[in-house]
Amino acid sequence: MGAYGCTECEFIVGEGNDYSPIQQSYEIRKLRSENQKLKERLRDAHLLYSGDEVDADEPPDGTGSKVISRATAAKQRRFRTSDRIDNIYFGTPGLASIISDFANLQVGNHSLTYTMPKGQDMYPPQGSMYPFPMMRVGDNTTAALLMLLPPREEVFECLDFFSKRAQSCSFPHMPDEVTKKEVGRFLDEAGEDPARMENNSNMLALIFATLATGMQMGVHDRSGAQWIEGAVEDAAQRGDCYLAACMQALRNASFMSRPTLLGVQTLIMLGPYLTNSGRFLDAWTLFGSTIRMAHSIGLHRNPKSLDPVPPLREGTIRQSLWWWMLHMDQQYSVTLGRPLGISGLGDCPPPEPLTTDTTVLRLGEFADHFTILARQILSSDGMMNVGKIDEFTDKLMGLWDTMPESLQFNESWSREDTVLPDWPLDVMAATLFAKVQSIIVLLNRQRVEGTQHSTSDSPPTMQSSFTTSFTSTTYTPSTTGGDSLLHPAPIRGRVLVVNSSIHLLQTFLFFRHRNPAVLICWTLGQQAFNAAMILILDAWETSNENNEWLVNQAFVVFDEMQRNGVHKLAALAVQHISDGLMQLGHRRQERLAAVEEAHAMSRSNSEHLAHYPFHPTLTMPPTPLLDLSGDAVMGNS
Repeated sequence: MGAYGCTECEFIVGEGNDYSPIQQSYEIRKLRSENQKLKERLRDAHLLYSGDEVDADEPPDGTGSKVISRATAAKQRRFRTSDRIDNIYFGTPGLASIISDFANLQVGNHSLTYTMPKGQDMYPPQGSMYPFPMMRVGDNTTAALLMLLPPREEVFECLDFFSKRAQSCSFPHMPDEVTKKEVGRFLDEAGEDPARMENNSNMLALIFATLATGMQMGVHDRSGAQWIEGAVEDAAQRGDCYLAACMQALRNASFMSRPTLLGVQTLIMLGPYLTNSGRFLDAWTLFGSTIRMAHSIGLHRNPKSLDPVPPLREGTIRQSLWWWMLHMDQQYSVTLGRPLGISGLGDCPPPEPLTTDTTVLRLGEFADHFTILARQILSSDGMMNVGKIDEFTDKLMGLWDTMPESLQFNESWSREDTVLPDWPLDVMAATLFAKVQSIIVLLNRQRVEGTQHSTSDSPPTMQSSFTTSFTSTTYTPSTTGGDSLLHPAPIRGRVLVVNSSIHLLQTFLFFRHRNPAVLICWTLGQQAFNAAMILILDAWETSNENNEWLVNQAFVVFDEMQRNGVHKLAALAVQHISDGLMQLGHRRQERLAAVEEAHAMSRSNSEHLAHYPFHPTLTMPPTPLLDLSGDAVMGNS
């Protein structure tokens, strides 16, 4: 029978054959038909619900005819936005929104507005220049750029600083190409015949990037394990020269049209250098180009699926680089509140550490799972849903429970008598703990905002949970020092935001007391700055001063960093934290004066009643509910 004349497909099945595939095809057809009908019913029900909303708004006295056009417009607007997807990029964009909330804050007759920084002040310093100016060194060839290299002893010193410090928070591994052996071989060949180095521009660029990063990360060590005023600035001037030379070497290698693994490693290494020198936005923009180059060489693919298959060592490097890029991508997104630059994980599996140490293996697994979960949070739909926020919060806390017990950060780490994990595991664990707390802050600051920003014109109904969650969290130093800083599951919303801010400051103080060299990391300072301002806002709104001492300790650290010029963010933090603490002091004096005045009035009334014993019945007006629409801690300023 011809295909076009067939009215119904006929399946011919022999005796004893299985009918299950045919039955499955019938069931699939039924399910598709039923699915289509359900979609149509759901769409019709949604349109009907939108219409009922408009009808319900019309008052019974007939005056609703005056708002017909407005209701119709609202109905059409709701219909157009019915498929809108809310996520964490929009509405309250990342941790950077905290400072804009500060700038918009108005509290009663007094204001903290002038004490709060603006968003743009957090990132580029005043008069920030393009980080990669063109250098004129001879004819700008690779041979000419070799003249900018410091003496061999200083090169090796910077390599030591890089291998010791950068791994903890700036770069995942020590590239084979910048070991002393390989760099020494490169310098020997360059000394014999500089012209032969024209084809090794990528290698030269990687060396310059390593020198700049190592010089920046090693300032504290080079200064005798202390911060010395002017040392960071001197290192930055030389580091910027190496940075410009690095980019010139990449241009000589045509790095954009002919990307290589060395070129990608170089650009990844430049990101932390730019960030720590206060050029976070430059680092974020450069990271976008790095992503394109990584895609061009297939870094997102499983090395075993490439043709030709790279050697085992190169495959491991590719995996390590790609998963570090995935991690940095979510960190940029959390801080700036901008969309993820990498759209998908690809099929590149996480790297497998070449070790049998179970602690190191579990730490690596935690970092990989945290990267995946953070990316799910940042790309999730409907982030304004409270249930979804709580679900992700619980997942973050549960994930932290999988961290090896010896690496679970707690406040006792700041004490000199506490034995810490081996370097760099202690810094890596504390850094990951701070990142978990930062995302918890970012998540839970969305909770009240979703209610307060409702499209309804009626005032929001006060919920009992809001009243309980408004109570400030008080931090009490532990005497035992062994308790893990895990949040109990019932803690939600505002209390959790304040609690996580306390933990961020504890982590910041740990670095100051036990690993001060790590304070060069701009991200750690930014997290502590945000946490300190949140605790100031909490004290302002709740009159709870129990956490103010912790903010004062953070202020002392920032003041020390400013005097020694560690990074420019410290000066901004000192200015605004000090102003915030001063405002709290003024508020405290006003409260004391009000109490004294009330006591004086009470004594006066007592004396008056002694002469006139008549006691009238007073009718007290109902106590108004607490209005949380201006809850700045939760992002509703």
